[in-house]
Amino acid sequence: MRTWISCLAFSLAVGCAHTNLHIDDGGSGNALPVLFVHGNGANSTQWRAQLDYLRPTRRAIAFDLRGMGQSPAPANGDYSVKAMADDVAAVADALRLKRFIIVGHSYGGAVVAQYVATHPDRVAGVVYADSAGNLEVTDEQAAKFLAALRKNKEKFVRAWFAPILKGSSAEVQKAVFESEDKTPAETIASALNGLRSIDMRALLDAYHGPLLAIAAADIEGPSSLHVQFPDIPVRKISGTGHWLMMDKPGEFNRILDEFLAGIRQ
Repeated sequence: MRTWISCLAFSLAVGCAHTNLHIDDGGSGNALPVLFVHGNGANSTQWRAQLDYLRPTRRAIAFDLRGMGQSPAPANGDYSVKAMADDVAAVADALRLKRFIIVGHSYGGAVVAQYVATHPDRVAGVVYADSAGNLEVTDEQAAKFLAALRKNKEKFVRAWFAPILKGSSAEVQKAVFESEDKTPAETIASALNGLRSIDMRALLDAYHGPLLAIAAADIEGPSSLHVQFPDIPVRKISGTGHWLMMDKPGEFNRILDEFLAGIRQ
């Protein structure tokens, strides 16, 4: 089932977030639901292999973050990590998810960390899929980076993503670039800039439940979440790019399954 959260639902959950969110919701069973959060400029379809895999035995949900995929831009122009996390809260409330597992990819990992830090009692477990840690970027570096992105998004994104898509198939690369091409430059830039104002260490410390990092082994570096915070349990997948859940869905799903099996109902 695909559905929409209207502004009325947002007003009940988070004081109206000035937009609608597109949701892909399906599956059944007694197991805890799993909610997936995509990365910057991406969309919910990037979780297709995970949704299809989980839905025979449990509810699995993905949604498009504000201004991305089929979710329109917010009227107030707020693309902060906190605003994105408020969207997660709105989805969870509207779908009546009392307790669930949450999975975040890339930028979505920061959104998940922000949500979990403020709603720890509702989250039964957290998976960070090739997420980043804290960004150490000066104002000058950020200004140059964002200016180049806004000037020629298509050219910039292809150069920016080249190293992290090196291990990906042509099909995955095509899907990634199609999603980025459809996302306005200002949306990507604003969301990216919002990462500079969060403290991942503080957010991670606010949650004491089960968590796991699933990392693309071939592209890990100083900014990788599990590298910055080695206390986080990590499973690595080789031979993939940054979109490891699309590159090797079978291996990703097996690791996810093992994590889910250890979560208390």
